[in-house]
Amino acid sequence: MSRSSPDTRIKVLIAMEGVLGGTLRHLDYLLRFADGREFDIHLALSAERGLHVREAFRRWSSAGWPVHEIPMSRAINPPSDLRAFLAILRLCARERFDVVHAHCAKAGFLGRLAGRMTGARTIYTPHVFPFPFANGGTGRVLYRALERMAARWTDTFVLLSNYQLNVLIHARLADPGRTVIVPNGVVAEEFSGPDRKEARRALDLKEAGPVVLFAGRFRPHKGLHILLEAARLLKERVPGLQVVIVGEGPLHGWLADQIASPQLSDVVKLHGQAEHMRLYYAACDLVVMPSQAEGMPYVLLEAKAAARPMIATLISGMEEFIEHGRDGFLVPPENPEALAATLREALSSPSRLAESGLRARQSLRAEWHAERSVEETLRLYRKLAALRS
Repeated sequence: MSRSSPDTRIKVLIAMEGVLGGTLRHLDYLLRFADGREFDIHLALSAERGLHVREAFRRWSSAGWPVHEIPMSRAINPPSDLRAFLAILRLCARERFDVVHAHCAKAGFLGRLAGRMTGARTIYTPHVFPFPFANGGTGRVLYRALERMAARWTDTFVLLSNYQLNVLIHARLADPGRTVIVPNGVVAEEFSGPDRKEARRALDLKEAGPVVLFAGRFRPHKGLHILLEAARLLKERVPGLQVVIVGEGPLHGWLADQIASPQLSDVVKLHGQAEHMRLYYAACDLVVMPSQAEGMPYVLLEAKAAARPMIATLISGMEEFIEHGRDGFLVPPENPEALAATLREALSSPSRLAESGLRARQSLRAEWHAERSVEETLRLYRKLAALRS
């Protein structure tokens, strides 16, 4: 495009506060498959929860996607929130976006308001609605009120599952006609790894015995305390068990202290953050997700792509993604005894576990592939931009 030609691309702002874990993968896939000749996508992002994400910011900027770093805090903080809102508002006023796509609670509120005030069409992807899990009744009432207020500034809600649609309807946030379900997706081929023995050697794991993998943020709602208690219960019952924990987050210090205890030091291995998960999926027999709340976790899709069954807690509509006893297992939340019993039973038959893994890979639906997910999102951008014209 010459400098004298008008830029007719669809101009989109993506606003996000917590660019970590699944949300980082979400952006990576979107920017990988979006065509810069059709879309001019800007990013309003915060690195407050992890300065290392600036490496991703640099990568996206180098690929031609402008990144505007705007500090945002996860908790409600009026002075900080006002500064962030004014920064997003100035950006929207200057760039005159066709569409503002806001993600998660904080940027979801600020981004939608700034978009509406500057004439943009607005989209909201909650990932996880905050109000069902807020601490105390007052917190739930406040977050629900804020979500209802912001719903007035929202053209379309992009939800990840039927469960989220039910939450939206029950909370009376919007008419279902203003929603679209676009599930997360992965590039399945990226999770085909080497054989199990080679992967375990590369990761310095024992070649014999079962390996259980946890991958995710080290936050309270991820249920790591439940996993550690289950590991204690299984220590003497599952010979050679190795529980490998991969990730990062505010509970890292507490987790390291727990694992250093005599009851866990020879069973649980803390590997920290990993750039690529392919080796870990190849090395493990089973993936575990003992969370108290989830949206549509990428680790679930990655495990399926790698032909590894998952044990997940029955929360947030996980029954939409796992068929218990066939391609994975579902257990009640906050129940280490149930998790330990299911782990022991699943690991008792390697052949049945391998069959479950193959069925998990076969259950990876077409709409759970990244190209399909991104194309559905881009189609929505086109539709809303046309309404603004």
